[in-house]
Amino acid sequence: MKERLEDALRPDDGADDLVLLLRGGVYDEDVSGLQYQAGQLDRRFTYQGGRCFGVSVFAAKPATEPDVLATHMDVRRRYYRIHYPDISELVVLPIFRAPHWTVMFSGPAGPDSYFVDAWGKLR
Repeated sequence: MKERLEDALRPDDGADDLVLLLRGGVYDEDVSGLQYQAGQLDRRFTYQGGRCFGVSVFAAKPATEPDVLATHMDVRRRYYRIHYPDISELVVLPIFRAPHWTVMFSGPAGPDSYFVDAWGKLR
């Protein structure tokens, strides 16, 4: 039986200065790595009673970004910085332990165009 993603939510607010840090390497070629991760989330969770597609990111504010990079991304040689305002049309959920968040996609063919556009600016 799948778990409800809502049960993993923690109180937190998005902010205009929030930066989402997406792990690099796996996703460098195309969106298939993102789609794979979104499918993995759907296999484990439901969201609002339906399917659940999304990718994991770490979130930081300008003052906390160096710490988040040092403590959560230090083994990653490459990562992408996506500014929250660039994807604010999407559902971005603070889940599990901080600074972990999930960017939700509308379906298995995701990522949604807002995310692809923000990610594409970085590649």
